[in-house]
Amino acid sequence: MLAAVAVVVVGATTAFFSDTETSRDNTFTAGAIDLKVDNESYYNSVASNLSWDLRDLTIEKFFNFVDVKPGDDGEDTISLHVNNNPSWVCADVTLKTNRDNGCTEPEDNDAGDSTCGDVNPLNSDTDGELASAVEFIWWADDGDNVLEEGENQLPPTSGGTLGSLGINGTANVTLADSDENIWGDTMENEVGDDVPAPLPGEITRYIAKAWCFGNIAPAPLPQNSPNGNWTPATENDGENGIDERDGGFTCSGASSASNITQTDSFTADISFRAVQSRNNSDFSCQAR
Repeated sequence: MLAAVAVVVVGATTAFFSDTETSRDNTFTAGAIDLKVDNESYYNSVASNLSWDLRDLTIEKFFNFVDVKPGDDGEDTISLHVNNNPSWVCADVTLKTNRDNGCTEPEDNDAGDSTCGDVNPLNSDTDGELASAVEFIWWADDGDNVLEEGENQLPPTSGGTLGSLGINGTANVTLADSDENIWGDTMENEVGDDVPAPLPGEITRYIAKAWCFGNIAPAPLPQNSPNGNWTPATENDGENGIDERDGGFTCSGASSASNITQTDSFTADISFRAVQSRNNSDFSCQAR
């Protein structure tokens, strides 16, 4: 009888108080920065075929004109969309070629073209004059394709040409970085000072560029027309003279009326960069 009791005692179990908490499916997911671009384009105040809806850029062009004349002009308003994190945004413009494309008799007879008679079969990328004859201005637009009073103009405010870059030269244009925000957006830093803010995720911002085969000059219009927004296609009334364009700028081809640019062409690449702003507070578009 005693032996049986001993067996029972050895085989007994002992219980303790306990508790278990489980945090399940812990996950890291990287955020995304996806820059998309759309464009609304006008050529000589008429809507052009270089407009497109919001997308990633593949074969799209901001200019593709094959028969320009002195006095021609164009304007594009470009919208930028960053999905889905605040980002610094820059534009880079690179001159790729500047060609003579042969030598017409009027061009060869013009003393201002020192390379026309030297055109070789390889068609040098550097012999042309057109890249120095087409002037550009850029500004922070509100989306209506018109330069208006109070809209920030990017330097140079007039007369900038791609020819000044030289072949493969690049102009780095600051849109929003730690030094500047062309739309005037600011934020408060850790010490309470207002500093330039990045482009917010999921918010649209617009930039615009205008070009002139000749001399371009800003002529900002009052904010909004009496009947709503100004529109280059419908407001070209010429009240300020024959050179007026109601895109908020003037264009005169008088200074480009020589023959040195006949048959010339130039090509350029325009790209946009979006870079995360978080943990990158000192980013500069110019320090590439």
